[in-house]
Amino acid sequence: MKDLKMKNKISLILFFAFFSLVKGQEGTRPLSSNLNYFYGDLTPKSNINQSPASQKTSSLGLEIPFFDDFYYACKSAYPSQIYWSDSSVYVNTGMAKAPLSIGVATFDGLNKFGFPYTPNANFTSTQANYADTLTSQAINLYTAGSLTLQPSDSIALIFYYQLTGNGDSPEIQDSLMVDFYKPLEDTWNKRVWALRGNVNPNNVDTIMKRAFIWVTDTAYFHDGFKFRFRNKAGTNGNYDNWNIDYVYLDRNRSIINDTLWNDLSIGYVPTPFLKNYSAMPWNQYQDFEMGNNYSNYIRFNGTTTVNTTYDYKIYDSNNNLLNGVSYGAANLPPFYSGGWQHNLAHAFPSINYTFAPLTDSADFTIKHYMLNLAGDLSINNDTVFQFQKFRNYFAYDDGSAETGYYVMGTAAKMAYRYKLNVTDTLQALRIYFDPAGSISLSETYNFRINVFQNGSFGPGTLILKDSIMNPKYSKSGHNGFAEYKLTSPLVLNPGIYFIGFQQFVANGITVGIDRNYNFNSNLFFDSGSGWTPSSVKGAVLIRPVFGKKIESPVGLNESSFSNNNFKLYPNPSDKLFYLENNSKNQKVVYQIVSIEGKEVLSGNLIEEHNLIHTESLNNGMYFVFVKNPEGTLLYQSKILIQH
Repeated sequence: MKDLKMKNKISLILFFAFFSLVKGQEGTRPLSSNLNYFYGDLTPKSNINQSPASQKTSSLGLEIPFFDDFYYACKSAYPSQIYWSDSSVYVNTGMAKAPLSIGVATFDGLNKFGFPYTPNANFTSTQANYADTLTSQAINLYTAGSLTLQPSDSIALIFYYQLTGNGDSPEIQDSLMVDFYKPLEDTWNKRVWALRGNVNPNNVDTIMKRAFIWVTDTAYFHDGFKFRFRNKAGTNGNYDNWNIDYVYLDRNRSIINDTLWNDLSIGYVPTPFLKNYSAMPWNQYQDFEMGNNYSNYIRFNGTTTVNTTYDYKIYDSNNNLLNGVSYGAANLPPFYSGGWQHNLAHAFPSINYTFAPLTDSADFTIKHYMLNLAGDLSINNDTVFQFQKFRNYFAYDDGSAETGYYVMGTAAKMAYRYKLNVTDTLQALRIYFDPAGSISLSETYNFRINVFQNGSFGPGTLILKDSIMNPKYSKSGHNGFAEYKLTSPLVLNPGIYFIGFQQFVANGITVGIDRNYNFNSNLFFDSGSGWTPSSVKGAVLIRPVFGKKIESPVGLNESSFSNNNFKLYPNPSDKLFYLENNSKNQKVVYQIVSIEGKEVLSGNLIEEHNLIHTESLNNGMYFVFVKNPEGTLLYQSKILIQH
């Protein structure tokens, strides 16, 4: 962890805990990893890197206007390679507060795999390292159609930024920077724009602010121009967050006029269609679990009231349309005077649909889409995809953890309320425990799963106190959304239960918390003075697993980019593993990359059964990529090396 920062926060927590009159202590702290990169079940895979009609290309590179608002964040955690040439930033729908549109790019102290750049580093109050980079593809600033571009064409780069959002506040030693590239000189002009973090690290920024940078140097006006964003941060965790949106490069710009945009957008993924959960076991689902309404977050970034429509459609896993509802037209005032849409039909729509009884696990896609009847800057951000899952677990969260939740006290407990509609068997608990600084310290942490009957006010009688366990940490980072099986499965009759864990760490074991779905009314904690309902907005990432058969969570033996032509085994591996190639003589190469993003092995896959020796690799997790000669990714998997 960022030692000084965390020590200061813990000191403040202990100070207030001593003088506080409340019964218990709970709080949030920054995470030191990002599970959304390596837990594939959370982010549906889809090919979103299709060039939109609004983006022109030429043999000289992208043509202006260049515009990306990261609208594809519902389907990918990485920036589109149509626009960007690297992928270390985190594209998401949850880290920003009141974003201009769905999706932002977040800069932090984590690499492209969601692990710290320097996991064991210690930082003082004046230190920060270079961390993420977001570099545009080559852009043609030589011509635009028949026009030869020049400085008098008023070309500018515009973007919006926000410090902190739902994450960690950048401090004065942290910064966000913009560089411009001079193609003929092959050099970067660094810090054409830069901003430091807050003097007061507790500042919470909820406003997206505009940055405006003129492009005037004649050295830029050639094909091959680029721009890039960089940040400095504490690189031993998910610290010092900056969010950016609406990245726009074009001519005929104006500092005075380019402040508001004729753009209708959806800011967040709507709330779940289920009344009480974000996901639940398919065999526990019944009609009354459907909600009556859900919440939308719709805004208009222009200056006048516009007339808009709103619809949703539900598709099954085979992309068959199951239901569609149109809510007609409604007026929407500008966001900066009226806020989110308040018209009930659009802002709080009735669901008007019930999923049919389920005979097996099932996934559904809900497509929400808007239309500005007067025309729009970007139609891409008018559509949002939502995923409703019926697997073998209950969940309150949306699958992303923006920060961490903890409870103070050596024997403190936390537990969620769940209602079983039919008799079922509790098999395990999936918990996203965040690594706590050094792994040697983390491995001394322990906890036990608890199950309680429903009491008069929160958890009642204890009916299960399982064996003491340790959080599952990797030497090189977190393994993902780990599953902890009960020593003996527990049969539970229909009724209300509280399921969670008891810790044995004074400062708390940090658990990821989703700050976008709020189910804190179902979360209770006890730090030594009795059960107390949580006051922290969000949804802690705890998922009880039910059913006779335990489906494996996405983990080491499952590909996050599957292809039946390739197979990797055994996993975990000791001194060697096999990588099968059934691609019918297709020329392919493999690459093994460490958690830090460094290539450690590579070669050609010539045979059908290829033997890969790993004696030279240290213990830990690695990524295996298979590509064709053009660099197209054909297969991706994780492998654990254990000598």
